[in-house]
Amino acid sequence: MGDELEPKETGAPFPLPRREIVTRVRERDAEASRPKPGPRTQAMRGFDEAYSDIVDYIVRITDRIWVERAIGLIYDTYDPACAVYSMYGVVRSVEEVVIGTVTALDAFPDGEPRHLNVAWSGDEDAGFYTSHLGVSSSTNLGTSVYGPATGRRVALHFVADCISRANRIHTEWLVRDAGAQVRALGLDRQEVARTFANTPALDVPMIAPPGRTAGPAPARSPKPAAKDAEAWIRALYHDLWALRRLDLLERYYADDVVCHAGGGRLARGTREISRLLLHVMAGLPDGVMRVDHVCWSRETDGVIVAVRWVLIGTTRPGGFLGDAPAGQPVAMMGASHHRFAAGKIVEEWMIFDEIGALTQAYRGQMAREAGSP
Repeated sequence: MGDELEPKETGAPFPLPRREIVTRVRERDAEASRPKPGPRTQAMRGFDEAYSDIVDYIVRITDRIWVERAIGLIYDTYDPACAVYSMYGVVRSVEEVVIGTVTALDAFPDGEPRHLNVAWSGDEDAGFYTSHLGVSSSTNLGTSVYGPATGRRVALHFVADCISRANRIHTEWLVRDAGAQVRALGLDRQEVARTFANTPALDVPMIAPPGRTAGPAPARSPKPAAKDAEAWIRALYHDLWALRRLDLLERYYADDVVCHAGGGRLARGTREISRLLLHVMAGLPDGVMRVDHVCWSRETDGVIVAVRWVLIGTTRPGGFLGDAPAGQPVAMMGASHHRFAAGKIVEEWMIFDEIGALTQAYRGQMAREAGSP
């Protein structure tokens, strides 16, 4: 047995390194997908012995906190000085994570997460990186960040990318599909974003949109060399987002692909995905796509490759941001999970927070009108 799994074994268009088999969550009902205590199947020095592998750890602490309401478990599974990045800034302590959890559960008290994918990389020495895609259905029965309770039922897709070591998460990137949530609550997304822009901001990094090119047009990429998952994915993002070569979609996607995207958008087939990507590009027409991390898993129904990315650009009315103020810098963090079969992507979840992007745009407009540098 070699050190790599060949494409014919996995359905992916690239070889994958052999590694330990860990918990799988796909194609199971909510109860069956919740891991149960069992023997350790992966080296995890410093982690509680109750967890068999890194996926078991991520899924089970999520269920214990959000389903069983073991909120205090956060103190045991997050570093005291953890950093959690979102579209609204950076949370820098475990106490803030606890406060955020309590207020979210009060606003949406009957929600329970359903786990869609967990991709991962790393080991017990360097730490584990996990990309957790899920969806939670709940009823807005209490005051939320959006205002008074509406009584409406909503579904919220999220991706939480975490780095954990010795039983504690020390860094997290959290992306929620707030656009779909706001629509389901019956609220106007522009008005919500303006309200957010008028509230004190968390620690927010400075946005300096780079130019799309440094001289000539971006270098063309040949048909992707299938040496590994990251090289293949980076070729895809280069072709579609840097070159804008949407005619190459069929190189990467199956004809009957399904894409679930931010704002509750759904695209079927490469033609509709082309329209979806143009809609996003039109909102930030000078946008530069930066791929920050790639990891993968071998799931029940195919290989999953997860990508954390940032789209940095300047707003223009139209596209996915609608009537956003023009000329404002925005850095939109997002995460995509790609599922493969027969050498192509057959399903994608492209999660981003358009409310956070609009909030950045309105904050920029307000700062400019106030004469801030």
